[in-house]
Amino acid sequence: MPQEGRLLAKKILFFQSLVAIILALVYTVFSGKYDGLSALYGGLICVLPGVVFAFLVFRYAGASQIKLVVRSFNKGSKLKFLFTILMFILVYRWQNLQPLTLLITYVVTLMAQWPIIIFLNRVTIANK
Repeated sequence: MPQEGRLLAKKILFFQSLVAIILALVYTVFSGKYDGLSALYGGLICVLPGVVFAFLVFRYAGASQIKLVVRSFNKGSKLKFLFTILMFILVYRWQNLQPLTLLITYVVTLMAQWPIIIFLNRVTIANK
């Protein structure tokens, strides 16, 4: 079961990364390099804290380690939130940042997890 969770998290983060890269390329082509970089940063602000969260959450597994699982989940949630805030603060110091582009890409990449999960669930069911 924990292996399935780890694999699902990796797939979700992979597809979210693809969404962010595609948006960054689209913004670069149609709006210029600063919009493209801002979009890339928005995607990274979404994906990198997700990697930290997934790493912490899936370190432990099994009923005998339930306290460690719960503790890892709580710690992962807090670190993800803190890491996200810190990344926003760091990125907003960049002079050529395009805030709207960054926020749009962040939100689209974040919200992409739901259709990705539905898609992966359907693919898994179809393969059984």
